[in-house]
Amino acid sequence: MATSIAPIAPVDPPVIKAAGGILQRSTPRGDEVMVVYRKRHQDWTLPRGKVKDGESFQEAAMREVEDETGCSCRIGNYLGTISYSDNGVPKVVLFWKMTLVEEKGSRNNEQIGEALWLQVPAAIERLTHAQEKALLSRVGSIPKQSEIPVASAQSHVATAASHVAAARPEIAKNLSVETHRAHSRLLRECEAFRVELGFLERRSARPDNFWAIAAHEQLNNVLRCLESDDIEGGWFGLHAAQRYAVFGMNQIELANRAHVLREESLKINSWRAAAMESLLSGPEDQLSAENVADAIALRNEDFSHQHFKTRIVGDRLRILLIVCGLAAVASAPFIFLTGRAPMVAAVLFFGLLGSAVCCAQSLIAGRSEAAASSLFITLTPVLFGALAGLCGYAVYEYMPSITFHSGDRHISAVMGLAFLFGCLGQRLLARIGDGRKRKTA
Repeated sequence: MATSIAPIAPVDPPVIKAAGGILQRSTPRGDEVMVVYRKRHQDWTLPRGKVKDGESFQEAAMREVEDETGCSCRIGNYLGTISYSDNGVPKVVLFWKMTLVEEKGSRNNEQIGEALWLQVPAAIERLTHAQEKALLSRVGSIPKQSEIPVASAQSHVATAASHVAAARPEIAKNLSVETHRAHSRLLRECEAFRVELGFLERRSARPDNFWAIAAHEQLNNVLRCLESDDIEGGWFGLHAAQRYAVFGMNQIELANRAHVLREESLKINSWRAAAMESLLSGPEDQLSAENVADAIALRNEDFSHQHFKTRIVGDRLRILLIVCGLAAVASAPFIFLTGRAPMVAAVLFFGLLGSAVCCAQSLIAGRSEAAASSLFITLTPVLFGALAGLCGYAVYEYMPSITFHSGDRHISAVMGLAFLFGCLGQRLLARIGDGRKRKTA
C-alpha cells in the first residue's frame, strides 16, 4: 500500500478508472469514517466515482467524495487500490485518505440514498464489497497525516525520496539533505516490506492472522513517525513489524532466516551474539518462529545500540573540540603578561589538550560507554587532566633529578611533559571510575 501520489489517468488502456476517499472525522467517541448507500447498485461503499477525461485521480477523488457525501474535505496520503471486473471491463479504484473540513449536507440524492458516519469496525461490517472491507481494515487505524494541496502530478515519481517530497512538500522543504535521505530510505524499506507482508498474509491459511494485524499496526506507527521526523522511532516500528511477520513464514523460510542471523551474529561484539547462537541452535526443522523473532530482536537491539552510541560519541567529540577551542581563546591573553602566568596558562592548555586527545581516543575505541552516555563523566577526566599537566610542570621545575635536565627551562620539554601528564591524569581518573562501576556490577 503505497503513500505516493498517483499520476494523471492515462486515456489509452481499456480499463475503467475511478477514484475515491476514506473520509474521516474526529469525535469524542473516536474517529469515524463515512460510507454511502448507492441506489442504483443497492450496496454500501466508500465514496468513489469515475475519472473524467483530463482529470487526475486526485481531482476525481475530491470531486466524487464531495458530490456523494456533501462534505468539503482535505486530501491526504494515497492509501491503496482495489480492482475488479465491471460487466467484463477491468476497473481500478484508487483511494486517498481525506479529513473533514465542513459538512454542507448537499449531496447527490439521485444516486446516493444515505451517507452515514460510522466507527471503523461498524463501517467495515456495513460495507458490501470484500475488497473495500479489507482496505478499510488495513488503513482504518492509520494516524492523521499532513494534508497536501490538490494538484495534478504530471509524471510518475521516480524514487521514494521524491514520493515524500511530493506528498508532503511543505515538510520536505524544511528537511536537511541528510534527514531527507533518511526519510526516503525508511519509506523504501517500509514499502518493500509491505509487499512481503501482503504475500505472507495472502499465503497464510490460518484464520487468526494476529501477526499480520500487529505488523500492519506497526507499519502505521512508521507513518506516524515519518510525519514527526522521528526516524529512529520509524525504524523501531519497522523492525517490530518484521518480527511479527516471522510468524507467517514456513519452516524453510525460518531456516533461511536463521542462517542469515547466525552470519550476522559473527559481526556482533557483545553478549547478544551468544544469545542469538543459543536461540538458533538445534536442528533447522525444529526452529520455532518465537526463537527466530527473539534473535531478530537481539540483532535489532544491537543495531539501535550502535547507532545511538555512534551519535553520542559524535556529540561528545564536538564538545571536546569546543572545550579545546575555548581553552585556547582563554589562554591567549596570558601570553602578554610577565612572570610565570604565560607558562602556567600554556601548561594548563597542553594538559587539557593531552587529556582531550586521550578521551577522544577512548570514545572512538568504544572503551568507555559511561563516558559516552554522560557529558559530566566525559568532561571531568578532561579537566582533571589539565590539572595533572600543571603537576607535570611542577615536577619539571622542582625535581630536575627525575626529569633529567640541568636546570635550564626548555619550553618544548615542559609542554610535552604537560601533555603527557594530561593523558595520564585522564586515563587514571577514567580507570578509577570504570573500576568502581565494575565492582558495583
